[in-house]
Amino acid sequence: MELAVNEVKTQAKKLLKALRQDSELLLTMKLSLKKLSLSSPDDLRLKHCLTIVSQQLGFDNWHHAQNTLSGNVKAGTPLGMGTFLYPKGCGAFINEWFADYEQAKNTLVNEAENKWLLPYKNQFIVVEKEFISLFHIDNKLKKLWSEIDHNMAEGYNCSAWDNLAREIIKNRSKGY
Repeated sequence: MELAVNEVKTQAKKLLKALRQDSELLLTMKLSLKKLSLSSPDDLRLKHCLTIVSQQLGFDNWHHAQNTLSGNVKAGTPLGMGTFLYPKGCGAFINEWFADYEQAKNTLVNEAENKWLLPYKNQFIVVEKEFISLFHIDNKLKKLWSEIDHNMAEGYNCSAWDNLAREIIKNRSKGY
């Protein structure tokens, strides 16, 4: 479970380099940098960029992202994925929302090929393929969904989950 964590690190390194070279990007990210109590752009370090990228992905901070993406959340506890699996632009879709995992999982039983179960903060959503298309997952990796039975909660902490999470992070990045 290193692929997704390493992708966040890669995106943070790209952001750091871009911020050091692009004054316009620095201005557009001024609010994010101010929240980190940076008094000067010269104080900017990789740890700050790890936090910014993690927050852009829907985690509270870098430690939250690292803990979740590395597979350290123990089985049976709420995943607390933040909004990582809820990209911008998906609010227009009608999804099925559940507070109880078993109810969400039962929704997949009859339509396992047409629906996906995703954690959202400490809840669960069941979505259709239009929602999943927002992740822009490479066709070669789409088969990984079937390896985890279209269920990102139950498939947590396995190789297929890590590959899918890495791809989602790559495609949600700002392209620094």
